[in-house]
Amino acid sequence: MIKFGMGVLAGSLLFAATAVAAPQDVLSFGKGRPVPGGDVGAGKNIYNAVCWACHESDLSGYKGPPLTGKSFYKIWRGRKADELADLIRNRMPQDDPGWLTDKSAHDLVAYIVTFANRPESLAGTGK
Repeated sequence: MIKFGMGVLAGSLLFAATAVAAPQDVLSFGKGRPVPGGDVGAGKNIYNAVCWACHESDLSGYKGPPLTGKSFYKIWRGRKADELADLIRNRMPQDDPGWLTDKSAHDLVAYIVTFANRPESLAGTGK
């Protein structure tokens, strides 16, 4: 039996906690790219209930800007998912902003990125 001192044990636990801590999600679009944390199904439900009226069911934009395609990817690629979630939470929907929770905003970001990772939504994006 091997005995460890409290310092070694505490250091090991700190290392383990640090090793599993995820870096902040960075937005990346394309087939097989990672999806930021969030419940994609919940995001889809919120999108279909609220967001589609301005952004269309295929995220192509209508009254609001597109949430898919070259221009969206150019603006958001490489930025933190939290930035997009903050914008959604604090400014959307434009006619009634601020009612979404942080979780709901992150769920929407997960849905938007999942949609972007579908091959048919990448047509003409050069990816």
